[in-house]
Amino acid sequence: MTDARKLDAALDGLVHDGSLSADQAELVRERFESTDAPSDSRTSVLAEIAGYVGGAFLVIAIAIITATRWDAFTQWQRAVLFGALAIILFSLGLFVGSLTAVKSRLSGVLYGFSAASATATIAIIHQKNDAPTLAFLGGTAIALIGYYLVQSFVGHFTLYGFIFVSGIMAISDLTPQGSETTLFVAIYFLLLGSGWLALTYSKYVDEFLGYIFGGATLFIAGQIFFIDSERVISYLLMIYAAALTTWLYLRVNRWPLLLTAVLTTTVGVGEFVGSTLGGSLGSALGLFAAGVALVTSSLLALRNKREKALEIAE
Repeated sequence: MTDARKLDAALDGLVHDGSLSADQAELVRERFESTDAPSDSRTSVLAEIAGYVGGAFLVIAIAIITATRWDAFTQWQRAVLFGALAIILFSLGLFVGSLTAVKSRLSGVLYGFSAASATATIAIIHQKNDAPTLAFLGGTAIALIGYYLVQSFVGHFTLYGFIFVSGIMAISDLTPQGSETTLFVAIYFLLLGSGWLALTYSKYVDEFLGYIFGGATLFIAGQIFFIDSERVISYLLMIYAAALTTWLYLRVNRWPLLLTAVLTTTVGVGEFVGSTLGGSLGSALGLFAAGVALVTSSLLALRNKREKALEIAE
């Protein structure tokens, strides 16, 4: 659970008990969100950099050693090598902990490397000619545990990357041979993007990366449908993505949501005009510019109106 969710839960409990009023709880939330975390000392930053460099040297050294003797190793020796590395890296992440921002970032990196090593271990043991779905699912589990322990920027990036790739590989395995997988991948991206935006809005994951990942995935889903000649579904999905991100932006005021809404709207309009008007580039560009101006001005106007209404209410 993130710090923001812990604070919300504590404040809701105090309001329910009558220890705090709703206005006081909201004031604490606003002060918490506007308070910057204390900056790390120069010594801590240097120690963090030394940890990254040392870890990189360690990985490079192991890679060189294994590359020169890889053919001499048996399958189980290779698996033990990467499995031991995964355990060591995960244990180091537990040892470093998350008491400070520096330790959290370093732990997140260690958990990410552990997930990658675990993926390699399972891939060596469970060798397949097609997509190594089981290996990436194992890596996803390690990345999820690591992110549960330390909600770091790197951990968030690693977890989403593993989920993104694992889903594609699972679809590739589950789809019968000769069937078209593109449609199923697009549906998966639609569900993943919507789900990630919901998790971000509920503050289970970091807002900055969460809204970027969720919005970008929805945009990619729409483009896959468009490229696959599912034009009607593509247009409907773009309308959905633009409406959803606009609705979220009016509530949380995060620029990745505004960017997604504007980009989805303008690109969707351009593709619609290009398809229906026989590829008229001038019309598409004109609508593109108009869409950017209209959507941006509309969102800013609605945002200002909402802020003024709150000021009057206060």
